[in-house]
Amino acid sequence: MGLNGKSKFSSHVGWIITSLMFIAITINYIDREIWVMSEPAWAKAFGWYSGVGSLPVSALSKIGLILFLWSMAYAIFNFPGGWISDRLGIRKSMGTFFAIWSAFTAATAATFGFISMAIVRIIMGSGEGPVWPLNAKSAKTWSNAKQESTMYTLAGSGQAMGPIIAAIIGAYQIVYWGWQLTFIFWGVVGLVFAAVWYFYVRDTPQQHPGVSKSELENIENSRGKEVKTEEKLSTKETWMIALKLIFTTSAGIGELLIFISFGYILFTVLYWIPPYFYGSFLHSITKTGLYVGAVDGALLLGYLLSGPVNDGLSRRLGTVMGRRLGSLVPMTLMIIFVAASYYTGIAHNIVATVLLLAAGAGVMNITVGSWAVNAFTISPAQTSATVYGVYNGVLNIMGAFNSLIIVAIATAIGFTGAITSMVLFMVMFIAAYLIFIRQKTFDAAIAKGNALVAQAISSHKNSKGIGVTSTNTPNIRALGESD
Repeated sequence: MGLNGKSKFSSHVGWIITSLMFIAITINYIDREIWVMSEPAWAKAFGWYSGVGSLPVSALSKIGLILFLWSMAYAIFNFPGGWISDRLGIRKSMGTFFAIWSAFTAATAATFGFISMAIVRIIMGSGEGPVWPLNAKSAKTWSNAKQESTMYTLAGSGQAMGPIIAAIIGAYQIVYWGWQLTFIFWGVVGLVFAAVWYFYVRDTPQQHPGVSKSELENIENSRGKEVKTEEKLSTKETWMIALKLIFTTSAGIGELLIFISFGYILFTVLYWIPPYFYGSFLHSITKTGLYVGAVDGALLLGYLLSGPVNDGLSRRLGTVMGRRLGSLVPMTLMIIFVAASYYTGIAHNIVATVLLLAAGAGVMNITVGSWAVNAFTISPAQTSATVYGVYNGVLNIMGAFNSLIIVAIATAIGFTGAITSMVLFMVMFIAAYLIFIRQKTFDAAIAKGNALVAQAISSHKNSKGIGVTSTNTPNIRALGESD
């Protein structure tokens, strides 16, 4: 227990904001999955598909290209999106971007061919870009440091809840309402929640009228001076610190490789398992929805376990060792499950294939409370969204190319081989974690980030004529790694 007999962990307002972030991410992934689930319906409306049997290769190629364009827009806007989040704060940033992607979810109903669909998806992807940097900054700001993984992953579990809702409820909406009305419905739902977010959320615990003094102290005391003194940095300082942290520290480089490899794995699971089930096994939107729902249910369970598992391991074994186990063991299991699904897939055993891919998806998401949280744990609060934006942008660039690679592999050797190609990137993920994410490299990255921020703040004070002794600016090379 903490002060005044209250919980030692985050304030109740922080958990409400986490819940709102969960709703925002859930709606975001409903919007994405509805698009995937409705592919046969709008492909038929566009004249790309007869409505009988599997989607033809020509339709898959066009769908893959649209997904690539959306993914690139989404990836590119992670970079400015993270920086905007650091500059404007989570209230204005999320409210604005939430409204943009929701408006263009509804606008999808007005598309009538390749060009119109591509334009709407590109703008929608741009609005979605800052979602994960915003979740990272929200967790960094509103959580007690001992529950960083839990708060981040509980909000992030919307990534799995959204597809479950879309796969089951959305599938029936598409069949009985039509794909246009389904997009309009979810777009309007998103606009309503964007307004709720803007009116309730504040950027920091200090600004929110609902946060009590004891609750504020619980958050601040867990992070020392970090929350209390989040002085704004200039654009140049923010980017320079972020890029140095990412590209000149071993932990930063390791995180980059991990995000790249996970991008391919994640996009395969989220965006290509539904058409795989539809085209190779089922040929029914509603049946596909039920089987995809099983995989997404495992995704959700993995996400819900991820934060508590990694926070628990970290408390027992230390942050770095705990999170290493929280990533390496589950990802090794995923290799086994996905490799086995290749054989059940070519045997055309749908139940076994679904169970194996669901198990793989579940253990995959247990890793998120490790590597994803590392990205903002090593980052100073002033640059947390910018750093995460760069990482997530790279992840989604890989995800964009995943669409082209999956279509090429599926065309050459079949969908089963395309889905199993994830295994190569799982091996890359494990190698990057083993080589680059260790106690020494993790501590060095944190020290270097803090030193760079202290140096920037010191220069601000000097420029204002405030006396600062040389001991106030830590030696960057002593604390971190060489530039």
